[in-house]
Amino acid sequence: METTGKVKLLALAGLLIGVFAITGCKQHSSPGAQPSTPEVGIVTITAAPVTLTMELPGRTSPHLIAEVRPQVGGIIQERLFTEGSDVKAGQVLYRIDPATYQAAYASAKAALARAEANLLPARLKEERFRELVAINAVSRQEHDDASAMRKQAEAEVAANQAVVEAARINLEYTSVKAPISGRVGRSTVTGGALVTANQAAPMATIQQLDPVYVDVTQSSAELLRLKRNLANGEIKGQDGGRTQVKLVLEDGSSYPQEGVLKFSEVTVDQSTGSVTLRALFPNPEQLLLPGMFVRAIVQ
Repeated sequence: METTGKVKLLALAGLLIGVFAITGCKQHSSPGAQPSTPEVGIVTITAAPVTLTMELPGRTSPHLIAEVRPQVGGIIQERLFTEGSDVKAGQVLYRIDPATYQAAYASAKAALARAEANLLPARLKEERFRELVAINAVSRQEHDDASAMRKQAEAEVAANQAVVEAARINLEYTSVKAPISGRVGRSTVTGGALVTANQAAPMATIQQLDPVYVDVTQSSAELLRLKRNLANGEIKGQDGGRTQVKLVLEDGSSYPQEGVLKFSEVTVDQSTGSVTLRALFPNPEQLLLPGMFVRAIVQ
């Protein structure tokens, strides 16, 4: 067994010596061969503008919002709009029972007519006394009293004119109108409901959705960097110095309309160290609804 192992070891050693010998012969057979030279590329550096962007989280809010409240009290006779529809400023939304206000208006006009009737003789009496006092037919005191009565009658007319105007306004308030144009939401009252003047709960809410605001939050340090980049020209604004803003929606798609940065809050939120920036976006298709989460890309 030991003899066989020695024979195998000698055979392996001989094989290795043969391999080294062949390799050496190949190396000596081409003494003139040179190593290949590696290729070196050339890159030309040119100056080009680089677009710096910041992506900030934000939410949409309406351009205008108005809560509809009654300015007089009464029973709702009817609702004159469809919930979720677009309304125009001045459009009648609700009608309050006008009976008591019509009566008040008629009473005020009657009082005005009575005051105007009392004014006419007071003026005529003053004019007669003015002529008589000139010839000493009446005393000056009587003339002064007639003049005072005329002024009092004129004041009564003016006061009643104000009452008539107030009654007319209250009568008009029985037609509750839209304060702004926009989309009206859910109605909180129905026909037959009792409402009071300037009540706390709104009857409905109108929001103007074109254009729409996007409020984004940014740390105060990033805001300083943004202002510095704007001042240095590293971030270019549009015409008039407005900064271009793009939107990425919740589903990851890009909003087709571009907006402009309008302003930033003048104070920093002490609890978060952030500042709110507001951008304005056109929203002709009303794709953006108030409260949607978006990401704004400031370029």
